[in-house]
This record gives sequence, C-alpha cells and structure tokens, in this order.
Amino acid sequence: MNISFLKVRMILAGMMLAVAVSGIQAATIEDARRLAEDGNLDDAIEMLRKLEAEQPKDASIPKLLGDYYMAVGEEDNARDAYELARKKGSRDAILGLAEMANLSYDVDGARALVEEYRKTLKKGKRVVAEDESGDLVDRIDRIDNALDRVEMIEIVDSLVVDAEDFFRHYRLSPESGSLNSTDVLPEGFASADPTVVYEPESGREMIWAAPGENGSFNLLSSSALYGDTWEQPVPLGDQLGGGGDANYPFLMPDGITLYFASDGEESLGGLDLFISRRGDDGFLQPQNLGMPYNSPYDDYMLAIDEFTGAGWWASDRNRIPGKVTIYIFVPQELRKNVDPDSPELVARARMNAIRTTWNEGTDRAALLEKIAAISTDRKASSHQFEIYISGRGIVTNFNEFKNPASRDAMHAYQVGVAKVTEAERRLASLRAAYAKGDRDNQDTILSMEKELESARAALVELRNDVVDSELRK
Repeated sequence: MNISFLKVRMILAGMMLAVAVSGIQAATIEDARRLAEDGNLDDAIEMLRKLEAEQPKDASIPKLLGDYYMAVGEEDNARDAYELARKKGSRDAILGLAEMANLSYDVDGARALVEEYRKTLKKGKRVVAEDESGDLVDRIDRIDNALDRVEMIEIVDSLVVDAEDFFRHYRLSPESGSLNSTDVLPEGFASADPTVVYEPESGREMIWAAPGENGSFNLLSSSALYGDTWEQPVPLGDQLGGGGDANYPFLMPDGITLYFASDGEESLGGLDLFISRRGDDGFLQPQNLGMPYNSPYDDYMLAIDEFTGAGWWASDRNRIPGKVTIYIFVPQELRKNVDPDSPELVARARMNAIRTTWNEGTDRAALLEKIAAISTDRKASSHQFEIYISGRGIVTNFNEFKNPASRDAMHAYQVGVAKVTEAERRLASLRAAYAKGDRDNQDTILSMEKELESARAALVELRNDVVDSELRK
C-alpha cells in the first residue's frame, strides 16, 4: 500500500497531538476546591465556570459556584448559581437559598425553603439522604427571635477601614481607656490571633483574649504589680464564650460592665456582641445585645465613651473584601426597641441607611467635632484633669494618685461632669427654642433646672470624695 510522504507527516503529527493531549489532565471540581482552600477563590470561581460550560448536567458545579460567590460577597451571582443548581436537582442548593433568605432576615422564606429541602430527602416512605438543615434552622430561629427586639439606636456616622488594625480608627477619650495591639503584652503572655488588648486610663490592667485548653479563645486579665511587672493572667470566666470564642473586650470605667464578642451558641452567626456585669463571684451570664448591633456576620469590638457620648463597634456585614465597617452611634441609658409590627423593622435591623436612624434632637456635628478633637497621642493626653490635694499641690494624672479609691472617685466625678455638661447643653438648646416662641417645653425646662441644681451639688460632693480618699491613710 502506497502512502504519500505528506500523509505520513499528517498521521505522525496527529499521533503526537494525541499523546500531548492525553498528557494534560482536565480540571476537576476537586481542583477548584483545592484552589479555594488555598485562598484563591477568584481562580476557583473561574475554573468552575469553565467546568460548568463543559459539564452542563452536573448540578454540583453551580452549587459550589454559589458557595464561592457567597464567600466573596457576590450575592446576585450566588443566587443565580443556586437557582440553576436547584433546577438541575441539587437539594443542597435549596439549603443555600434558605441560607441567603435568612441572611436577608426573610425568616418565612427561609423556613419555606427548608421544608422544600426536607421533602427531597424522601422517596415515598424511604429516606434517601440525611437531613443537614438542623444548624440552619437554629440560626433561623435566632434571627426570628432577635427581630422581636431591634433597638432603635441612632448611627451618626460610619467608616470603612482595613480589617487589619481596624481598632486604631476608634477615637476614645483617655478616660475611657485605650485599644491596643498585642505588642503591649508582657513577654511570655499568650494571646489570640487576632485580638485587641484593652487598657483602662490608669494603665494598671490589661484585658485580652488567648487560646484556652480546649483551643477556644478565652478572655484574660492581668494587673500591674510593682515596677514593670504584671501578675499572671487570670480568666474572666469560661462561661463568657458560650461554648465558642470570646474576644475583643471593653470594660467600662465603672469596672463592672464588660462588652465583648463571642461566636458561641447564642450567636446569630459569626461573632456577636454581648454584655456582662461583674458580680461578687466574677462576671455574670452574658446577654446578647441583639440587633442592629448583631447580624449573621461578624460584629465585634463595641466601646462606649461616656465622655464624648459616642459608641463604636465594627462589622463585616457589608461584605467588602479586606474591609470592615465601623459604626459610631449614640448610646441610650434606656433601651427603646422598634415596634415588631413596624414596616421599618427589617431596614432598622439591617441598617440599610444610617440617615433614617437620625433624631432631630441630636447635634451630630457637635458630637463628631468632639470625637475629632480627641488626641490619638497618649503621651499628649497625660494631663487628664486638675485637682488640688492639700500638702501635694495640683494632681493632673490618674497615675499620681496614691490611693486606688481616689482613682475610682475621680472616675465617678468625671462621669458626673460629662453628664452635667451634656444636660447644660440640652437646657441651653431648650431655652433658645423657648426664647423664639416655643412654649411646649416650659415644664421640661423647669424640671431640668431643678435636676441640674441637684446634680451640681452632687458634683461638689464627688470632688470632695476624691480629695478625702487621697488624704485618707
């Protein structure tokens, strides 16, 4: 059989191409998973999109695509991918859609999707797959319960900052203490990664998180001894974590009220903000702060500055890669919740627009100016107050007090001064409105004048307490 030279070359070229192609392994869904595990989500998504075009009948590919789109915050693409996988018969995609409904606080829609999912687990009386919706159902219930107590707080501003060292954007008065990196911890002290070290104004205590025996993060405290030495860290209470990690502590100047974050059993999802108070035998059982402070995402590092009248907390609920949002709000002495039947309930819970939370009576510009005036240089803030102590002269710093009771008394005095100053500002505003013809607040003005008279007298007593404590032997 005669074969031309050209045909021989073509046959050989075809054989070589076949060998080359056979040496290239086609990408698989497992390859995409490995990319995602290594942190290359964008590459994993691109690989899955190519696989989806090559294997259009495989429902597991769009399901995994939905998971990865959710991980990078592309919710519209995630929903489309889950819906496609659902049409191709993926029951897990139905759970993905239920998760998305729950994240949007659509608890009724989430429950309906869970029921749809559970129907796919049986064929007739035969169970064909295990029910994996239990944890999701628990979280749906927690979201539902939280929607019954959404606090009507006022958000005056928000900042989008890098997630790393986010706490450096908090501007707290020296009286409220400071938030620090773990660099301030004494050598040999273990710490969680990440965590924030809280120090009160005195600088004589530190509170932070570190891994416990079971691997979970626990809150620890250490007090200063003599010189530059510190006592061995002691746990603040294993119950604070609620079976999960406890982190990002902030202790109010009263030394009693503790705010922190935990992803334990009472969390809506991720880290939630909690409050606990110190009792005779340590810190009491913590309470979840509810919405809008908390969300199905990570919410943490709440700090309240009584001297500026501003509160702070951080959240990654806006799903911006590498970023977190810091919210600045006006703390309330008495909690006021949104009516559960209000059409604004979900918008308030999710904080869709902070402008809708604004109250007419708040001077937001003045509050933000007060915050901006705070020095972030702790050395420049060493002159903290002035008080005359007989035989010693003028004391200007907490560290100059010899008696710990004096520091406590000065904290109480400064809190009183801040409250009186704020009351005087409000009274001046009401008087100005009265002078312009607004007579509706006459009774309020008279009442506030009497209260201020008593408050000023109490301030004198508080200041005397500082002096008496320092002179006491």
